[in-house]
Formats: sequence, structure tokens, C-alpha cells
Amino acid sequence: MPLSIEEIYSYLSIVVLLVMIPGPNTVLVMQSVGINGRRAGFFNVFGIATAVYLNALISGLGLSVIIMQSTEIYNIMKILGAGYIAYLGLASLVDAYKLHRQEPPVATENNGRQEPDIRVVAISGFAFYSKGVLTGLLNPKSALFFLAFFPQFMHQDGNIFTQSLILTLLYSLVSATWYSLLIIFIGKLRHFFARRETQKWLKTITGTILIGMGIKIAVQR
Repeated sequence: MPLSIEEIYSYLSIVVLLVMIPGPNTVLVMQSVGINGRRAGFFNVFGIATAVYLNALISGLGLSVIIMQSTEIYNIMKILGAGYIAYLGLASLVDAYKLHRQEPPVATENNGRQEPDIRVVAISGFAFYSKGVLTGLLNPKSALFFLAFFPQFMHQDGNIFTQSLILTLLYSLVSATWYSLLIIFIGKLRHFFARRETQKWLKTITGTILIGMGIKIAVQR
């Protein structure tokens, strides 16, 4: 066995804490589920998991080392990642403004109760999947994580590929589990999140947070 039980436990403990810390991925999943339902959130999760493997592959090919050793390349990656996250936030604010400008729909009666103000948006699953991939991939911290964190749990006398595969698989499973639980929890409140007024505020709040995260990533050294 390339990794001991104690090493795996230590690795998982750190990964769980890192994944649970709110970041762009968390905001993206919450926004997708709240506005478009669980299906959208799970496509986000598939994209985030894909980004984990792509980051591991890039790290394995040595590109992460090049990125971290070259200030210019690292800064370009940082600006691209920050720009994309800020773009998601700006698009969310634009959608919120459009909702604000729309006339509220007339509620209908059903068995003496008013139907909730539900806004259904038909968007392909691939759009949510690609958002998950790009949000996870265009994050300069990912390169730092796979470059600085992975080697601490690898044995030089062992099979590097096998060890890397195990660590990446565990990371992706932790991410998928955490975000799936988040999806289920938010999905329970779907009736509330489907309301037009709630969507407007959700887009406004999450959009502002995403823009703030993009700015924070851009100015970080």
C-alpha cells in the first residue's frame, strides 16, 4: 500500500477543511441550485470534480511548477481566474437588474392558495458543467495546492502515479460529497428560492460575493 492509514486520515482531515471553506465553488453551487434547481448544482459538481483531475494532471506534467516559478505566468493565470469569477458575478448582477425591471407576474389561485412566483430558466446541463470546470480550473490557488500539498504525502520509493491517483480520487470524492450535501440542503428550500423576489436578491448577493472574490484573488500576492 503506497500510503498508510494514518497518512490518508491526515490528508482527508486537511482536504475536508479546505473544501468546506466557502469559496467561488461554494457560491457557484449555491447560486445554481437556488435559481435553477438540483440538476444544475450536480452539473456544477461534475465540473468541479473534473477540474480536480485536470489540475492534478497539469501538476503531474510539471506545468504547475513552471507556473509557480514564473511570476509572469502566475500573474496571467491569476488575472484570468479572477476575471472569470468576477465575470460570473457581473453576469449575476445583470440578471438581477433585469428581474428588477420586469413586471411581477400575476399570481393565480389554486385551491384557495396563491401559487408561488416561480421563474423557470431552461439552460443546458453543459453550461453548468463548464462553469464548474472553469471556476475550479482558473484558480491559481489550485496550482499551489497540488504543487505544495501533494508532495508531502508521497513516498519517493513508491509509485508516484498511483499515489497521485489515490490522493486526487480522495480529493474529488470529498468535494463531490460536500457539494452534494449542500445541494440537497438548498434543494429542500427550492420552493422558497424559486420565487422571483428571492431569485433577484440571491443573484444580487452571490454576484456581489463573486465579484469581491475575483478582486481579492487579483490583488493577492
